Amino acid sequence: MKNRFFIISMMIVTMSWYSCGSDSNENIDVEENPMAALAKMGEQMQEQAKNMEQGTREGGPALHYEELIKYLPETINGYTKEEPSGSTVEIQGASYSTAEVRFTKGDQYVRVSLIDYNATLSMYSMATAMWSTGIKVDNSDELAQTIKLNDKIAGWESFQKKSKDASIILGVNNRFFLTIEANSQSNTEFLKEVAKSMKLDDLSSL
Repeated sequence: MKNRFFIISMMIVTMSWYSCGSDSNENIDVEENPMAALAKMGEQMQEQAKNMEQGTREGGPALHYEELIKYLPETINGYTKEEPSGSTVEIQGASYSTAEVRFTKGDQYVRVSLIDYNATLSMYSMATAMWSTGIKVDNSDELAQTIKLNDKIAGWESFQKKSKDASIILGVNNRFFLTIEANSQSNTEFLKEVAKSMKLDDLSSL
C-alpha cells in the first residue's frame, strides 16, 4: 500500500516531464510498470492543458439541479429509492450543478451522484485528468483501473477487496461527472449496469 502511494505521488510531481507515452489502449499496471504509467499520464495531462487553454466552453450555464435529477436512475431492482437532492451554484459567471439519489436494501446501499460542469471546463479537466492514462492498480487491498464505455464516456473503477465497497466514476462528453458507489459487492459489474441503465446517451448529446 505504501508503495502505491509513493508511485502515485511521483506521478503527480513528475507528470510534466514527459511529452510522449505508450500508444497502447490497455491499462498500465502502476506497480509493475511505473515509468510507463508516468509517461502516459504526462501525455494525457498535456492534452488536458490544451483543453483548459481553450477557455470556458460555449453552451451556457450548467443544467439546473431539478433538470439534472431527471437523469438519475428511477429504480434499481431490489432496492428502495430515497428522495433525490441537488443544488446549483453560480460564481462570477460560472456555474455547476449537482444531483444525488440513494437506494437501500437492508444494510446495502447504492449512491448515484451527477455533476454538470458545463460552464467550468477547468474544474472538469482537473477532476478527470488521470482517466485516459490507462493506469491500473492491483494489490491485496484494491483493484482499480481506468475504464471506457464508449468514445464519450470513460472513467475510473475501484473495488476494495476487504471491505467489498465498489465505485465507478465516469466522465460524460467532457461535461458531466457521474459517480456510483455501493457496498457488499464482489466487483464493479453491478455499478456498470446501473450506469448503463441511465440516460447517458442523452447527456452525451447535450
